[in-house]
Amino acid sequence: MALEGYDSFEAVKSRLDEIVDAVGDDDLPLDDALALYEEAVALGLRASDLLEEGIEARQEAERASADAGAGAPDDAVADGVQAAGDAADPASDGPDPARS
Repeated sequence: MALEGYDSFEAVKSRLDEIVDAVGDDDLPLDDALALYEEAVALGLRASDLLEEGIEARQEAERASADAGAGAPDDAVADGVQAAGDAADPASDGPDPARS
């Protein structure tokens, strides 16, 4: 099976588990063990590719989410600006005892 056919970590791990079981057999010929080792290395590289793809997809989703929210005011920022304005207002009650 082509490595691109392993489209999830679960599929890669499942095959790696099969390889571990196979190489644990003392009767396995050395050539077969070497072929399984090479497959395991390739599967490790495929897992790395899947990880990078997942990271890129997550970053893209976060950028899209941030871009979608860029036009609307952030309530936390608005609240922070209001609080800063209240603190600078001489008519306010004075410093907040909880902040001291």
